[in-house]
Amino acid sequence: MKEHVTEIKQDVALQLREVLEQRNVTVVFQPIFSFREGGVLGFEALVRGPRGSLLQSPLELFNAAADQGVLLELNAVCIQTILRAFSARGLPGNLFFNVSPQLILQRGFNQDRSRKFMKSIGLPPSRVVIELTEDYPTFDFQLVRESLMLYRSMGFRVAIDDLGEGFASLRLWSELKPEFVKADKHFVTGLSRDPVKVQFLRAIQHIAESCGSHVIAEGIESAEDFKVVKDLGLACGQGWFIGRPSEEPGELPPEVHAANADRRLPVVPTAREPARSEAKAQDFLRAIDALTPQATLGQALERLAAVPQLGSVPVIGALGVLGTISRSWVDHLAVLPDAERLRGRPCMEFADTSPIRVEAGLDIAALVAILIESDSRRLSDGFVVSARGRYLGMGASQDVMRSLHEARVLAARYTSPLTLLPGQVPINEHLERLLAARSRFTAWYLEIDQMRGLNDGEGFRKGDALIHATARLIESACEEGIDFVGHVSGSRFVVLMQSDDWSARAHDAVAKFPSVVESFVSGDAALRGYFTSKGRDGRETLLPLPKLAIGILPVLPGVFETRHEVIATARHANHQAMKLATSGVFVDQYHGNAYPASMLLEE
Repeated sequence: MKEHVTEIKQDVALQLREVLEQRNVTVVFQPIFSFREGGVLGFEALVRGPRGSLLQSPLELFNAAADQGVLLELNAVCIQTILRAFSARGLPGNLFFNVSPQLILQRGFNQDRSRKFMKSIGLPPSRVVIELTEDYPTFDFQLVRESLMLYRSMGFRVAIDDLGEGFASLRLWSELKPEFVKADKHFVTGLSRDPVKVQFLRAIQHIAESCGSHVIAEGIESAEDFKVVKDLGLACGQGWFIGRPSEEPGELPPEVHAANADRRLPVVPTAREPARSEAKAQDFLRAIDALTPQATLGQALERLAAVPQLGSVPVIGALGVLGTISRSWVDHLAVLPDAERLRGRPCMEFADTSPIRVEAGLDIAALVAILIESDSRRLSDGFVVSARGRYLGMGASQDVMRSLHEARVLAARYTSPLTLLPGQVPINEHLERLLAARSRFTAWYLEIDQMRGLNDGEGFRKGDALIHATARLIESACEEGIDFVGHVSGSRFVVLMQSDDWSARAHDAVAKFPSVVESFVSGDAALRGYFTSKGRDGRETLLPLPKLAIGILPVLPGVFETRHEVIATARHANHQAMKLATSGVFVDQYHGNAYPASMLLEE
């Protein structure tokens, strides 16, 4: 086994030496697209080893060079080969290629010799962009900056590769002020479905705008990601959707030009809820002065009377919290004949010696679990908050429940917990983007009407299942990445559609809705076409099957000023659709009268 490994290493060393001596590397070029110019900004050059060899992969090639201690020599060979190949092919735009900071730091760079070489191949340095890679942990940032000044003085420009892969690349950006920064593909691929990646690229673009750099998004592999990158304002893009690496790159695919020419706003994913810190027990802390064990019950009750919202007051001794005096004693003493005598007794005789105790750092989920398991009396008394046994204050159970409710309401405003569709906040944000861009679109307001029969006859679980299935039906009627679907609440939805064939899509959804309903209705009701329900008087009531009402408002640029006007008008159209005997579509023709009559539906 060892002999086999040794033989392989020897073969690798031999092949590497041949690569260096014969300059036997292949160069492929991948296009970089400029959103502003609507065409190719340039190409990134990538090196491959000899075909069929142990060093064909660039990773194996450069790893072998590092093992043999000839990495700088290989870099020099690759750079000269890249420059000659780019010039020989007469490719347009700029040339980007990777260079290790180690090579930049090497002494002996000769500007005169470099100028002669660039002139000999007919390639101005101003068309060359040096991409600095982060291929080892630390280096002298100031020395790299000073070394690059020699290259920049000749006209070469600088880019930082794989931004976001590590701290050093961010530090380099700050130190070098490069002309280009390349956002790592990890933060770009799948961008159209990941709100975290969207926020990251927004932050990168914001920094770039402030320091004069152009961002190149690597790893664009779909039209949806391409459109979101463009919408975020990034300067350039690169990836397999735009073009794969090739020795002889040709024209860009027609899909790229089509995606770039598409003036419709893409649906940008939003966070399920705003970033916020998780609540802890200490967030519900109220600074309540404790009593001593020698205090009387009367003194405890006076303390409670002074703070009406307080459920109990703690008693603390040398060993910490000994117990709590509940507000319930106020009511007890009001009906006891010897109340005045009891008021003079030591408070500890009336204390709950096992109150709810929690650590300050306990998260809200665990705190709620403890409160739920407590009996009702202790729940109303509140809880003692401490840190490593040291008393900090008291907390009120109702504050915790209120906070939990508010958190759930806030989360629901961002994402519906039932359908996982965007909630009211993302709906408003996307609608305002469409209005600001003066886009032409249709606003749909949809509602599943006549839900009572299904809920009464089959149960609310079936009703929720129908709402969930309808959400999927509406999504299927939309063009992914272009048409926006949101869940307002209950059985109501909003669609913001930029697709031109919106009329056909709406009617198709209505036509499919009855089959969706049938999957949640028992056989008898499905055959009859209605549910039966008996009231308290024994009389039978007929309840219809659910229907889908779609109100559509065509929105033209400049007709509406605010999102409130759009939603209110679309909702009015929905009310008209609900008057139809069966599932149907109503189009607001008054506000949509600028559309051709053939595109509008009759009432």
